[in-house]
Amino acid sequence: MKLAAVLLLLVVTGCRKDEDREGPSVTILAPGAGAQLQIPGEVTVRAAVSDDRQVATVRFAVLDPQGIPVATSPAVSVGAAIGEVERTLALSDEALRSGTYAIMVTASDGANETRAFRNLVVVEAPLRLRAVHVVSAVGGQTAVLRIDSTGAAAPFATLDQDVRHAVLSSRSRALVIAGDVSGPVTALDADLGTVRWQLPNTNAFGSTFFTGLDRIDDDRVLVARADGLLSAHAAFSGSGFFTASALDGRYPRRHAVVGGLLLSEQPLVAGSGRRLVLYTPYTGELLAERPLDLVLAGFAALDDDRVLLFGERNGDGVVQELNVGLGGGWEPQALSGQPIRAVASAPGQVHMLATATGLLRYTYAGNTVATLIAGQAVETVARDAVSGALYIAVAGQVQRVDAGSGAVLQSWPLTGPAVALLPFYNREP
Repeated sequence: MKLAAVLLLLVVTGCRKDEDREGPSVTILAPGAGAQLQIPGEVTVRAAVSDDRQVATVRFAVLDPQGIPVATSPAVSVGAAIGEVERTLALSDEALRSGTYAIMVTASDGANETRAFRNLVVVEAPLRLRAVHVVSAVGGQTAVLRIDSTGAAAPFATLDQDVRHAVLSSRSRALVIAGDVSGPVTALDADLGTVRWQLPNTNAFGSTFFTGLDRIDDDRVLVARADGLLSAHAAFSGSGFFTASALDGRYPRRHAVVGGLLLSEQPLVAGSGRRLVLYTPYTGELLAERPLDLVLAGFAALDDDRVLLFGERNGDGVVQELNVGLGGGWEPQALSGQPIRAVASAPGQVHMLATATGLLRYTYAGNTVATLIAGQAVETVARDAVSGALYIAVAGQVQRVDAGSGAVLQSWPLTGPAVALLPFYNREP
């Protein structure tokens, strides 16, 4: 028994001596410190690796600022104690934003891994308008017209459902459409027109069910329902983030995130009173409420504390400034007989207002209003962030308009009223 114990001890001791506890050495040789990459582009990474036994494999990756891999290579076999390995990684996704990314090289000896990192400054792709998606209601169906960057128009998709709202995320490449009385929420691939995901319509009221649909950041949309629920979903997949509830007796209608707060316009289910309700944007926790006497058409953040509200009161267009956290503010503009239907904002706090009587340009700095188009109702408006041109919907037409003069640059026929004009870019502006 004693001899067996001694032999066992010798075997165990020998195994411990042979156990590999140390990973390979990794040194990134190229690119050098401070390297930059313009998207779309490639970066060639070269690394020296060594091990007291043998380097088995080496892997290469580029990580975004959140540590998520955006480019990778298959494992490269080395099979030697020392060597240099090189691979070229392509960053072709034009949705990626500028920032400090990290090159990561991982070497393995089969038992242990070692990583080396080097910063890479990534410059986002130049912004390009890919298309404008025009969503309209045609005979109980939803029609989507695609106007490409050259001005060529073609049918993009037809859905057998009614429609009330539509938004688009260029980052997620998702066109999200909300039904009205009976139609579901349907997310289309903004490139292909195929259905990605849907949320069912469980209407028990026989009237409008999906009362609101808004983008709350580059990746998420907020769906509002007549039963008082509002829920945040990933634009790409439809997966849920949170579900919150409107105030008792109210329903959620229009939403935006300003200064780290989610703002929700909430009319009474029965009656004309409205409140602006504040939630946390990532959990939906109810925080506060503010008085509101407008039917909102849009929001524009002035800073982290203040927001411009655009809307209608008793048939007049109104621009209000509100301190979100504290309440209170003032009313820079009241536009007699010109209720605001939609807003498209430009840099420098310049806002294009679609009204029942024309298209206006409101400049906050001087609190001035200029008429760009008069004498016809403008259903909705959008702005091309690349050229600065405007797209508007009027009766039977979509028009491309000069933002300075209001001159019509191009027009396309449209069947049925436009619900939304949605610019689609290679990345978020």
